[in-house]
Amino acid sequence: MVSLGMVGKVLIHNYPYGAYFNGTDARLLEEHCTKKWMLEFIRGRFPEPVAAGSRITHVWAGDRAEAEAIAAGCRIGRVCDSVEEVIENVDGVLILDEDADFRTETIERCLHAGKSVYADKVVSLIPQRTRELVALAEQNDLRIAAWSQLLFAAEARALECVAGGAALVTFNLKPDIVPQYGIHLVCSAMAAFGHDPVQMDSLPTMSGRPPMITMTYADGKHVLLRAGEDLPPRGIIVYVGSAAEPIIAKLSDMAPMFDSSAAALADMFEKRTWPLPPDAIVRMSEAAALLCVS
Repeated sequence: MVSLGMVGKVLIHNYPYGAYFNGTDARLLEEHCTKKWMLEFIRGRFPEPVAAGSRITHVWAGDRAEAEAIAAGCRIGRVCDSVEEVIENVDGVLILDEDADFRTETIERCLHAGKSVYADKVVSLIPQRTRELVALAEQNDLRIAAWSQLLFAAEARALECVAGGAALVTFNLKPDIVPQYGIHLVCSAMAAFGHDPVQMDSLPTMSGRPPMITMTYADGKHVLLRAGEDLPPRGIIVYVGSAAEPIIAKLSDMAPMFDSSAAALADMFEKRTWPLPPDAIVRMSEAAALLCVS
């Protein structure tokens, strides 16, 4: 059985992953869950673990009460006093934290300790740091993954086979939080059209508005990514091609996104596979960084 650790100064998305890997104690989950909005994704669905050969065995959070809550609800046996204690005692690590610097630093510590790692969102907003860490993983025969759950949006599958044409991908984000959450926009686009654009460019925007970027694909498809607080909630993709009517995908069903993300991670940790090609992890970092250009 592969032993996994969960760490974060302020844990994010911890309950869907805890439920998938460990199953849940329904009564304790309802009693202790600190993120009630996540219960709708997992309530009644995980009496037993889904992951076949891996379990989350250790957890650390900056707030010990938060770590104890997820441990109680999702059967995590050991609440740790430090990140180091987690890394030393597991085979792989889930880094679930909003702070980009913390994620990047902890990824490096895990790789130097010989542990494969997943980071929620993006490895680093500095693409060169991402390249260095991906290279370090490859050199040490380890695995590294980072994404937003939007990469697994089922609604985007209707667009996987379209060729040529143009698309607009939007996500409701205020300008000041684009560095933190712009990866949602990037992963929405890549869920629909692939993680292998041949070119990415930043476009100038009006003062006070978040930047826009374009992704160009080998088949000539052009995809515009735009964030803004004036947009509808969550992610929306509008594709215009040769068909008479545009294709519109609203990325809103979160439970399957978390399930598919967790399944990809279970395969990574248990089978030592790369869930995405290493260069795709770098492209995500590059696209997220472009969205931060002012």
